[in-house]
Amino acid sequence: MLKSLQTRILLYSLLIASVPVLILGIISYGSQRSLLEKEAKNALNAGSLNIVNETYSYLNERISDVKLMSANSVIINPGSSKEEKSVELKKFIDAKGSYYGVLHLNMEGKVIADTSNKMIGDNLAKRIWFKEAMEGHEFLSDVYKTRAYSEPIISLSAPVYDNTGKIIGVVSPAFRLEGLWEMMEKKANDISDKYPVNFFILNQEGIMISKKDPHGVMQDSALEEIGLTKEKLMEASLSDELYSAENGEKIYSIQPIQTIAETENTWFVVVGADKNQVFQPLNDLLSRYLTIYSIVFVSIILAVYLLTKTLVRPVQDLVEATEDFIEGKEFVFSNKRSFEEMEKLNLAFLRMMETIEDREKEIVRTEKLKYVGQLAAGVAHEIRNPLTTIKGFFQLLKSQDHDKTLIEKYSDVMLHEVDRVNVFVTQLLDLAKPHQLEWEKMDLKDFLDEMIDTYTSSNPSSHVRIMNGVTQSVIVFSDRNRLRQVLLNVLNNSCEAIEARGQIELDLTAVSQYVKLMIRDDGKGISPENLKNIGMPFYTTKQDGNGLGVATCIQIMEELKGKFQIESVHDEGTKVTLIIPTANRLIK
Repeated sequence: MLKSLQTRILLYSLLIASVPVLILGIISYGSQRSLLEKEAKNALNAGSLNIVNETYSYLNERISDVKLMSANSVIINPGSSKEEKSVELKKFIDAKGSYYGVLHLNMEGKVIADTSNKMIGDNLAKRIWFKEAMEGHEFLSDVYKTRAYSEPIISLSAPVYDNTGKIIGVVSPAFRLEGLWEMMEKKANDISDKYPVNFFILNQEGIMISKKDPHGVMQDSALEEIGLTKEKLMEASLSDELYSAENGEKIYSIQPIQTIAETENTWFVVVGADKNQVFQPLNDLLSRYLTIYSIVFVSIILAVYLLTKTLVRPVQDLVEATEDFIEGKEFVFSNKRSFEEMEKLNLAFLRMMETIEDREKEIVRTEKLKYVGQLAAGVAHEIRNPLTTIKGFFQLLKSQDHDKTLIEKYSDVMLHEVDRVNVFVTQLLDLAKPHQLEWEKMDLKDFLDEMIDTYTSSNPSSHVRIMNGVTQSVIVFSDRNRLRQVLLNVLNNSCEAIEARGQIELDLTAVSQYVKLMIRDDGKGISPENLKNIGMPFYTTKQDGNGLGVATCIQIMEELKGKFQIESVHDEGTKVTLIIPTANRLIK
């Protein structure tokens, strides 16, 4: 279709008319997209940095609180009672208002004071925040759930030192997430009034802290959801470029959060926006351009169609007439009025078609004569030699006395030659006439075992070993006798090709509705010049061959709805592949 004259004229016209508009559109589209991407990048990065800074300040205030709490005079006094310490801790919570509760643990990790009175006596020595505090660090944990509180918490911890500077315990407040989220929401609302954004905190393991979840935390990894890995997360956090989700629907600004305390994992603020909303102005611009393009294209197509109808229709008529001629119909000269060049082309085609018809008749006649000559030569060659022998012996008998012994000797030779003629005529008839096939379901493995045993016993050859690699039963549909004839011919040819010691290998490959039976030998092979003529009647390289063996095999395999294929490398060997059907529905 794209190669037709009408299509080319239409294409060239569209290119000439639309390229300038298209270039202008691409430039405008690219500049608008660059501007929108820059605005989105600035807005999201500025918003995420603002949230990071506010989060940094917020968390550091909490860390300052826990440091102040750990230095409380009652808490650091070993002589203070548990009740006195609990009172001080409750005063702290009431004063700050951002905490669920506070734990005070001794050196062994046992809770000795708890503002909720739910965990007194519990041993939390295995908690990472306790271990970090015992090493002298202020520590900020990830979000996790505990039986003491109904909602997820973030724990802080700090070591408690006595007046001598020795660690005597740990204090660990759990603060509320509401304050953190209120601060983040306020900053997110300042990012852009053009499109909404979503935000969340993510640690390097992919655990997302999300206010959209009623429990405040999503324990499943969020990295896969936004198309990230841990390595990509770190790379994205170190770049000012926006990260595009793998599904192409979201873009994100990712910034790491730093604190003055040790943390269990690195935290990141992720601020994202929907690409469709970010690029909505660009989509509107694209829609306007597409409308303009559509109007231009439709107008051009209509104008060019009217123009080419006059120019191209005579050419199409000529093409249709030529195709009809190829299908065997008579070439009809078009009488329609058209431009002068087209009328001359019609006349030239008419003369050319007449010449082609005459030459085709001559070629067909020549090919028939050639084939008849080839057939006659082959038949004459195969019959003349035995007749010459028989004639010679008759002349000898005529010129000599009638010796019974001599007559018997000559008669045997003449009968042998007659048998040769009979075998040749039988092969010729076998190649020419169709056979009534006896289709049957047969196990190819059993068939090959039986045939190889029979062949080996009737044709003992010490220098050739037959290796049967077909070890599993395979059901095929074929004519047993005709298939045997093909295999015997192939085995005979392989044995004759092996001059010294060698072997013949049989192997099987199953394909859809067929099996491929491969017969390989390591004989002398066939030269490329001879290989291309294999299968032609009367073509042979054997001194006593008649060239009908392979031709007959090819004919039989076609009758069996299969194929006969031969491959050979000179001085390396030959492979014959028989394709045999396994489904009886292929037999028609």
